[in-house]
Amino acid sequence: MSAVIDLSGPVNGTTVYINGNLVARNTTITLPEITHVTATVKTALGEYEVPLFGLVETMEATVQKIGVDAGLAKALTLENKTYEFRWAQQVTPINGSDRLEGCKAFIRGIPKVAAPSFELNPGDSVEVDIPLSVTRYQLFIDGNEVLMVDKLSGICRINGEDYANRINSLL
Repeated sequence: MSAVIDLSGPVNGTTVYINGNLVARNTTITLPEITHVTATVKTALGEYEVPLFGLVETMEATVQKIGVDAGLAKALTLENKTYEFRWAQQVTPINGSDRLEGCKAFIRGIPKVAAPSFELNPGDSVEVDIPLSVTRYQLFIDGNEVLMVDKLSGICRINGEDYANRINSLL
């Protein structure tokens, strides 16, 4: 028997908040990839890699800001700050009508650039990419926490299980 799941569809809109203040709407956001640190294990038949519990590689996020304005200035200040990303995505259930689902990501980070480059073309909007060095990343889908990685606090919680706690409890 195959499992039937709801289909998560298109994103209907996005907002970006910095330290609780709205700075951008309908912008492109690239959330961090969570990559586990791995170790190589040697066996009689060769080698293989295993993830180390609770250890993750460097995390980076990117905000693509439209326009040069006060929101850009707030995003570029060289201090650690909290970014909140909200978006609504359309969900098509197997039996029923489409609905909107709210998602949020909270990131603690600092811009990696003091002033990003941007191109000016008559008639075009200015698009600025702001890369962020991330120390904390928390993701909620429809009000449920999916993951939380806090490198400074030693937390690596994925789908409710804290993998870093396995290590921390032994140290």
